[in-house]
Amino acid sequence: MGEDDAAASDSWPAISTGSASVLDDVQQLKGLTFETARRHITAEFGAPVWESLMAALPRHTQALFKEANINDWYPESEMRRFIHVLHDKLAEGNDERFLEIARGLAMAGINRFFRMILNLASAGFVLRKVPVLWTRLRRGPAKLRAEVTNDGRVLIHYEDFRYCRDPLYRLLSIANCQALVLAATDRLPQAEVIDCTRTTMTLSFRLPA
Repeated sequence: MGEDDAAASDSWPAISTGSASVLDDVQQLKGLTFETARRHITAEFGAPVWESLMAALPRHTQALFKEANINDWYPESEMRRFIHVLHDKLAEGNDERFLEIARGLAMAGINRFFRMILNLASAGFVLRKVPVLWTRLRRGPAKLRAEVTNDGRVLIHYEDFRYCRDPLYRLLSIANCQALVLAATDRLPQAEVIDCTRTTMTLSFRLPA
């Protein structure tokens, strides 16, 4: 692990502007997520807003969002760059606003057929399926595990995920899980980070009654 990666893991990370490395390819994200982000932000906020977000990113990241094949895999580090710009510019640094925008992105990624299935599922069921859904959109060393506690909460445990120390990625992970529950129940579960290390974290969700 290089010095830049170690520093990013142990502090509030800045947006990387360096070229991609082998390490960048360890955790990958399906091109569908990049395409969904482009379409959703453009539809919801307008093309000028999308262009302003792209202008704040390195050229190779801009090209990826423009040309990504929905079935191919790309470095998750590129999405991380975008998420930081999204928080800074569109959410104007407001975490609650960022969560709202991120939930909208996640909801946009749930296609019509999958949403029909979710409408028949409970909040607990869809949260327990988060590890399965993760493998559909991501590949790499990270592993997820769901746990139901005695008091009815659902815990999502992340292991070997390089972005656990990034506070925006923790918010993004919460928003992604909340979006699934919203799609299934039209209600928002309470969420919090109850544990976090350099490469692990645990999210807790209290299900709506």
